[in-house]
Amino acid sequence: MPIAPNNNNEQLTSWLLAASEGDQSAFRQLAQTLGPRMYGLAARLCDGNSAVAQDVVQEVLIKLWQQAPRWQSGGSVAAFASRLVYTTAMDHHRRKGSTISLSADDAPEIPEPETVTGQIEQTQTRRQLLGALSQLPERQQQAVALAYFHEYRAQDIATALGTTEKAVESLLVRARKSLATLLPASLNPSS
Repeated sequence: MPIAPNNNNEQLTSWLLAASEGDQSAFRQLAQTLGPRMYGLAARLCDGNSAVAQDVVQEVLIKLWQQAPRWQSGGSVAAFASRLVYTTAMDHHRRKGSTISLSADDAPEIPEPETVTGQIEQTQTRRQLLGALSQLPERQQQAVALAYFHEYRAQDIATALGTTEKAVESLLVRARKSLATLLPASLNPSS
């Protein structure tokens, strides 16, 4: 899900523009509004590590303050903040020599089975899905995670990945084709 709904973009833009002129109160409002969602996204991208997620949010707030004077009105402040969270989390992972992993918690919700056998099958399904996803190129993994696990729209994924919507659509098409060959027929909706 994006950091904040677009219906509030006018208010977010007004706070960011005021912050660009040094208005600390406006920046505080912006931080209080975006902060919880930024933290939620950072925590998911940092495998639930609260300390790292807090560091990411702190860095993003500093970047927002520093970049506010260069803000071009007309874009989505929430998408801009999402991209900063995403790239900052990626930077943290790169510094530590790791990549963002797809965990079982990130897999789409599958209805709770009523039997032990059903629970075992559900666990196996999640493992198969995550195993297939891990075989995709990193950019495809990122696009799939943002689209299907975090429910981002193509526009927000493009902003987060620093690419175009058309490129995102292409990444998702290639990922779906790859998953169709990697997943067993029982999990493949196109078979």
